[in-house]
Amino acid sequence: MLELWLIRHGETDWNREARFQGRSDVPLNEYGLRQAEHLGQRIATTPFDKVVSSDLQRTAATARVALPAAEVVLEPRLREIDMGEFEGRYLHEITSAEWAQIKVWHSGPFDQKVPGGESGDDLRYRLVDWLGDLPTAGRVAAFSHGGTISGLLQSITGRPYDTGRPGAWSFRLANTSITKLLIENGHTIISVVNDHAHLEGANGQTEAG
Repeated sequence: MLELWLIRHGETDWNREARFQGRSDVPLNEYGLRQAEHLGQRIATTPFDKVVSSDLQRTAATARVALPAAEVVLEPRLREIDMGEFEGRYLHEITSAEWAQIKVWHSGPFDQKVPGGESGDDLRYRLVDWLGDLPTAGRVAAFSHGGTISGLLQSITGRPYDTGRPGAWSFRLANTSITKLLIENGHTIISVVNDHAHLEGANGQTEAG
């Protein structure tokens, strides 16, 4: 059996400021580094056969702070969805017409790209391709992004339908949260989602995005 740990990166200033981040290479902020340290304290005694990370610096730094002795393999397929022209924009600045464009990430049509970015299908295809390259046994830690981990979960559970409520379309994942999949003979069990108990009592915020 393969035990796959999906770990979201620590907080960045853009998370705190509620800005679209996507593939923009934004570093961890001070609190994000502390989150990674708390994560490291929690998983320090957990052996991993392989540690991989998105090649964006917020994920790679989270992996290296949390698991300083590990060899971290950088994997571009684990990047966040490309948000195109929306990257760097504040959520409160987005117009109703632009939200209609963004909605395709949430509830389809999933083959439609937002301006300059990826479609939901683009994300799904590269993630399924990456899953196919994983070993069939052992324990793997994969440091990635909220939208990416959500996309992986949706590849198992199916895509959401349109609820008409913003934010109701997907999984909510805190910074440095742990999600675990158990994969064997083509079958997958989602055993843990959004476990961030190591941040209990810590100050700061962990906005999704």
